[in-house]
Amino acid sequence: MRRAVFVAVAVALAAVAVAVVVVVRHQSAISSVADLHRGDCVDGAPFLRGEQPVVDDLSRADCDGSHDAEVLVVLHLDAKQAAAYRPVIPDEVCLDALPNEAGAAVSDERLLVAGVADAAEPDRGDTLACFGFAADGTRLDGRVKPR
Repeated sequence: MRRAVFVAVAVALAAVAVAVVVVVRHQSAISSVADLHRGDCVDGAPFLRGEQPVVDDLSRADCDGSHDAEVLVVLHLDAKQAAAYRPVIPDEVCLDALPNEAGAAVSDERLLVAGVADAAEPDRGDTLACFGFAADGTRLDGRVKPR
């Protein structure tokens, strides 16, 4: 009888552990840039190489620790912005939309800017997340701050 209780408790604990791992992994995955907000932090290897990422390269990261990039602005593209978007660094649509504090960090060459959309050729109304990442290929530590 004691053995059966012990086995039942062990199985229940294992199930809880598996559920926690599944939830944590699910929360770190990014399925759409529409799920992102200004100030969110992400990891993505292309940022560290100075390359243009795609949404599948990204996972959520803790902004209080080291991370690869931070969302500087999220845009809902108008027709002109959608037509102008090019998945290259620096993204001109993002540069035009940067708030002053992020713009200062970009202008003094501490940050590069990459715009990531769910599709390579977004349409009017699609979301574009504009990320700031270290120009020297290092990870960011804490939030993006102006000088």
